[in-house]
Amino acid sequence: MKALLYLMLRQLKNKIVYLRKKPGMMILYIIILLSVIGSVVLAVFSGEQSNSQQLANHYIIFLFINGFGLLYLLSFTYTGLSTGSTFFTMADVGLLFVAPISTKKVLIYGLLKSIGKTSLTSSLFIIYNTFNLKTSFGYSYIEILALLLIYILMEMFCHILSIGIYIFTNGNQSRKNLIKGIFCGIIAIVILALYAISRREEVSLLEALKLLLDRKWYGYIPVMGWATMFFKGVLSGITMDIVISLGFFILTSIVLIRLLTVKEADYYEDVLYSTELTFKRIKDAKEGRNVSTNTNRKINIKEENHGLHKGKGAMTFVYKHLLEMKRSSRFIFIDGNSIFIAISVGIASKFIEHNTVSIYITLGTLIYMQYFTTTFGRLKTELLKPYIYMIPESSFKKILAASASSIFKPCVDSILIFGIMAVVGGVDILQCIFMALAYSASGFLFVGLSVVYQRLLNDQPNKIAQVFIGIYLLILVLAPGVAASVLITVYVLPESLIFLSTLPYTIVSMLIAFIMFFACRNLLDRSDYSERI
Repeated sequence: MKALLYLMLRQLKNKIVYLRKKPGMMILYIIILLSVIGSVVLAVFSGEQSNSQQLANHYIIFLFINGFGLLYLLSFTYTGLSTGSTFFTMADVGLLFVAPISTKKVLIYGLLKSIGKTSLTSSLFIIYNTFNLKTSFGYSYIEILALLLIYILMEMFCHILSIGIYIFTNGNQSRKNLIKGIFCGIIAIVILALYAISRREEVSLLEALKLLLDRKWYGYIPVMGWATMFFKGVLSGITMDIVISLGFFILTSIVLIRLLTVKEADYYEDVLYSTELTFKRIKDAKEGRNVSTNTNRKINIKEENHGLHKGKGAMTFVYKHLLEMKRSSRFIFIDGNSIFIAISVGIASKFIEHNTVSIYITLGTLIYMQYFTTTFGRLKTELLKPYIYMIPESSFKKILAASASSIFKPCVDSILIFGIMAVVGGVDILQCIFMALAYSASGFLFVGLSVVYQRLLNDQPNKIAQVFIGIYLLILVLAPGVAASVLITVYVLPESLIFLSTLPYTIVSMLIAFIMFFACRNLLDRSDYSERI
């Protein structure tokens, strides 16, 4: 165990020393640390809340806890049924799996290492929100520490559960079906209970969810229920609820760890594949290659779909991207992310108040999310490969062709998303049409912005500088359109034409996107090919 302790301390020391060679990362960590310290200082000097001040509802935190719990349970159960989770890296495989060290000690090392990473990330996030939790919800430091503990417990338990499920079900379809049945049964019980409460009490689904969280039996639902019982016990001071929920987490974890260490503790082979897969995904993401997330699905590719047989010159990239999207989704431009966003918007529009402010806040949130999926699109991947530089076409044609799929996808997504908003949410059809145009124009704007990023930041080695310059450029290109829409809406448009509020933003964004494309039309003529960007 001394060797493992030495390894952990040495790795920690090396990471700290490594920051001396990365001043940009050091500055980023210092900014994060100062932000966290600032939040804590504000919380300390904010004083106690007055009794007359209205505090936020505790159910908001309960919903967040259940949301994270369900997300972890779903994702880690799926991982356990396919590849299994892991506490280890490829460095651990090379150093520890071949070392004459007890496999139980190696497992403890992996658990402690994972707990350290989870504790660091979750503590930074929760401590940063200390001021908000204290002033908005009236929580003391005990409740805040309880939130931190329950987050760590949920993530660590689901990690162990994923490995346990993988070892229990690997190569045995009947056991996989059993785990799927148990998981679906838990979800079905919650949904049926939610529906029954809604019908019996004659309340909305949101109110029914609040009533469901108050049910005593709900605290015995794995992960979500246990976490809710724990935090409610802390808030109400019921020690028995705290003990029972901790008992569920700890005792079940012990049983799962015992499963890992049974049969001479030979779990190395089970976690090795998952470790290699995780390493490959990280490497592919860094190098700009497509990252496969579905390792079990068998894709039957027809003989005529091998290779590229259509397209000529720069248009080859258009056909190539269409073929790649066709292989990953039956509907080409519509993928899982599009469907998830459309369903979320449909549910949100069903429950939010249909006023101008709330609808445009929804649009702003969608555009914000779109920025991250569009800016780092297929053009960046193509610039990592030599083919785009070898085609004897003009740089402008090749950039447009390589960006075409990223430009058209937001247009298709907008029809799906805002069509559902109009049909399910009952939002005015004209308003949805013009919001769809604004969403599509934002996609075009962000693709143009990605071209500008490549032109200006390709030779900038400092990632922190890239982030800050990128943020300033984003604000710079968004500000004219937003300002135009606000001014025309306030001073020009009558109430009857309020659905035209986004039209100035759409027109200005399209113009700015055209300008950015035209200004960077010689991008490929003035850049050298390298295997990374």
